[in-house]
Amino acid sequence: MKDSVECDQMDHITCHILDTTKGKPAAGVTCQLYYVSPIVSDADDESLYSNNNDQAFAMGKTDADGRIKNWNFNPSADLSHLGIDNMKWETLKPGVYKVKFLTGKYFWLNKSKTFFPFVEILFNIESDEHYHIPLLLSNHSYSTYRGS
Repeated sequence: MKDSVECDQMDHITCHILDTTKGKPAAGVTCQLYYVSPIVSDADDESLYSNNNDQAFAMGKTDADGRIKNWNFNPSADLSHLGIDNMKWETLKPGVYKVKFLTGKYFWLNKSKTFFPFVEILFNIESDEHYHIPLLLSNHSYSTYRGS
């Protein structure tokens, strides 16, 4: 179990990639984090899910354990509406977010082909707590779930 000091040092959203073809973490994968929209209350209005913001507000590379615990925030963007102040995540604001895993280069560097040059996962943030987005990845399939 992680102690509270370690959990306090992680950002509100983290991610993890496991390469299931190797049975090992996928290190060195660039990932991008986007804010897509407020949470949609009208299930019939799918247009609200379109990402009008094509610029990631944060980026990172997975470490040797395949994890991103802390993001590098875009210094030229005003991120206060996301609860980020002075490049530090103070609170996590509700909304639809997206993490984009740039997997093509990872497979290319490992001399392997892939059907997925990138993987995008959209998810709802409903409260100010920790959200972990794991990606189980192989050359021709992937799966995800809400982690802890």
